[in-house]
Amino acid sequence: MLKGTDQGQVYLGELAAGGMRLNPPRRLTNDEAFDYPSAWTADGKAVLFMSDRGGGWGIFKQGIGQDTAEPLVTGPQHNVSRLRLSPDGAWILYTEPPKVVHPSTPVPLMRIPVGGGVAQLVLEMQGSGSFDCSRAPASLCVVLETSQDRKLYTLTAFDPLKGRGKVLKTIERDLSGDYYGSLSPDGSTFAIWKGDEPEIHIRLLPLSGGSTSEITVRGWPNLRNLVWSTDGKGLYASSVSPQATTLLYVNLKGNTRLLQQEKGIKGPALAIPSPDGRYLAICEFVVNENVWMLEGF
Repeated sequence: MLKGTDQGQVYLGELAAGGMRLNPPRRLTNDEAFDYPSAWTADGKAVLFMSDRGGGWGIFKQGIGQDTAEPLVTGPQHNVSRLRLSPDGAWILYTEPPKVVHPSTPVPLMRIPVGGGVAQLVLEMQGSGSFDCSRAPASLCVVLETSQDRKLYTLTAFDPLKGRGKVLKTIERDLSGDYYGSLSPDGSTFAIWKGDEPEIHIRLLPLSGGSTSEITVRGWPNLRNLVWSTDGKGLYASSVSPQATTLLYVNLKGNTRLLQQEKGIKGPALAIPSPDGRYLAICEFVVNENVWMLEGF
């Protein structure tokens, strides 16, 4: 019989050619858990990642030159599903949905000091959605929420300390699937997409005037994750097919460059650029398989 295990681990890859080429990554985390990178500290010296190593889904921080991680939110009672850094770098923002989620169940969006401490509620997200933040000197954070009748998405500004702000955009929802979004580093543009399409389409919504545009990434299906590059001139996208998981760099005209491909792996291909644009923190799957013989049955 064949017995195997797989874990998502955090790797660091150095970027070149203006973020359009990736040198072979090196492994950062080394444990028996699932680790998913989600953000960097503001100084670019440590990666913030989600992990189930504490029994539930928690938050950990690990320096790029360190062998071990520091737990920030951990324990079997936690169920962290998304995290970002506040624009000023002082707070880790994260969602912790209940174990059983219903479309009408509010999802808490929490904050905790980047050095660790007591978590506090920022706001409650309505319906399925997501949130994101710009980076200083910009100061915008946004939350994307589904309306109660599930026909609209609302993009609303929020402050990590004060909570909800004004509504920025209302977007009609295609009932055939859920939408996801990513805010540009300067807070000027919100990229929105729908997963599991045969060809990738990314809508760019300007938040301070101007018309909506669309990027079509031809030849690549099933967009699973999308993050802006540090300079805001492109996006890192993961495409998943039955054959492989592929990490792409996509510029704002839709031109693509293949950065990395894992054949036979259907993982998320998360890729988070460091604040200085030097590194990508990547989720790669580590697979271990062994052949065993059974006797006497």
